[in-house]
Amino acid sequence: MDSQLPDYVDVDFDDDELMDTAVALVSGDLDRALGLIAATRDQPHRRELVLDVLGGAGNVVLPQLLDAEEEQPGNVHLLLLLGSAQSVAGWQERGSAGADQTGADQWAGLRKFSARAHRNLQFAAELDPDDFAPWALMMSMAVAMPTHRREAAEVYEEVTKRVPDLYGAAFRRLHAACQKWYGSHDEMFGFARGTVEGLPDGHPLLALIPAAHIEMHLYLTWKSSFVVRVWEAFTRSHLKKQRAEVDAASDRLLAGTDDHPRSLRAHQVFAMYYFDVGADDRLARHLARSGERASGWPWGYLGDPQEQLERARTRVTRG
Repeated sequence: MDSQLPDYVDVDFDDDELMDTAVALVSGDLDRALGLIAATRDQPHRRELVLDVLGGAGNVVLPQLLDAEEEQPGNVHLLLLLGSAQSVAGWQERGSAGADQTGADQWAGLRKFSARAHRNLQFAAELDPDDFAPWALMMSMAVAMPTHRREAAEVYEEVTKRVPDLYGAAFRRLHAACQKWYGSHDEMFGFARGTVEGLPDGHPLLALIPAAHIEMHLYLTWKSSFVVRVWEAFTRSHLKKQRAEVDAASDRLLAGTDDHPRSLRAHQVFAMYYFDVGADDRLARHLARSGERASGWPWGYLGDPQEQLERARTRVTRG
């Protein structure tokens, strides 16, 4: 069924109702999507996932969402869905290439859709001031097209005032803190380590630790001197040096239950790290709790996400 969704929609979750609703939305069923958004008003972690997934599916029917918004201008659930879909549309316009390989038309498309999404999400925030969702969705624009250096931090603060431990918002904050975006290595690691401190065992945000080291590895292989790039690409030197810290976070995730909407994705972040450093024992433990469908991040850095996940499974099976 997930094959009916665009390939940019992450389907690394175990929620049949959400999957059915996303497929129905691609076919033009807005009411079902709006009903699920409304039903998750008091389920913040599932609500964040629902809005991310339905935003991707909603990009397919964006003209229909715009028509519906004209007919129902104060429907907060519709504003959230429309804003999420417009945010996805902006990222699709930009593409996944580096900034130096992104053309003026692509930047213009990102800017246009980000502005529209921001306007609708701000309206949603005014209509329901206690809801974290508009702010969590605005984190995407704070990374893609910030108006000033501190925007991601400021928007994230609004999120955490309402819900302190949202997976998607925290990961977007981590990316904004990366040196390749708007921050520094120290800011990125400080955010990751500060966020996981005190989390209960099993919390998916423990994946911020391997994620930060993956981002550092990518920086070294993309942005540093030629010698460092070659050395890091062939040896995985940075990743291998971080085993103690990542293993400690891994132990904490594995000690908990997988009852969080983002549990499968968190295990996949650890799995990709251990796949890259060749730690097959740890890899096998996280793969066993990763589900069957690949997450676009971080597997996409290695190639097609589903193919990379299958490569990892094959290596564990043969080993």
